[in-house]
Amino acid sequence: MHPATTYAATVDPRTFMTFRALVEAIIPGSPVTCADDAEQAAGAVDLCIHEYMIWELDHSLSLVLGLYLTVIPLSCSTARLLDAGAVQLAASGQLQHAPNHLLWRSSPFASLCPADRIRVLAILEQMKVDLGALPPPYRNDGGLVRYMIDFLTRQTMFGNYSEWSAYGTTRLRTPTARRLEYFPVSWKQAGYPGVVPGYRVLLGNMLTIERKGGESTIV
Repeated sequence: MHPATTYAATVDPRTFMTFRALVEAIIPGSPVTCADDAEQAAGAVDLCIHEYMIWELDHSLSLVLGLYLTVIPLSCSTARLLDAGAVQLAASGQLQHAPNHLLWRSSPFASLCPADRIRVLAILEQMKVDLGALPPPYRNDGGLVRYMIDFLTRQTMFGNYSEWSAYGTTRLRTPTARRLEYFPVSWKQAGYPGVVPGYRVLLGNMLTIERKGGESTIV
């Protein structure tokens, strides 16, 4: 059993379901009309970016505990944050579509349609929720809630368009133990040619120099 499978087996199923729904809403896949279109149609779920998000939240973020910054697992509590936002959006009567009641008890957030999931992110970011009803460490901490919602959207995009998915069976190992197994699908989607030694994207900025006599030089 490779590390990706082993780690996935340790993740709470509700958390896994919630993050799968999150990345699906942010970067959905497209319909496939033929086999040649499969890679171009791949969305974040197809590239397992939900696994990336869970891994990052459990290994890369720190909170101040006492006097020190401490790395603590945040995937489960963050999934509960999204679920709490979904419950509050539903209670407000502002859902655009009825939730999937078969999923509601497991993950209120995942039970919503993608458009309503994005609206949950919006009300959390705008703090249009009862902060006292959120799970710790987010309870009554609007600053942390805002930071986390921004992190979730940015990090989903980062994970999707980085080389992470192409680490394949090593993707959930520590960074130094990961190895590229193929060219990243998202790089093909974006038309990025890949890393080239000496490749420079920015060679400088255009600058207009005003010289004596009124002439201008553009460099």
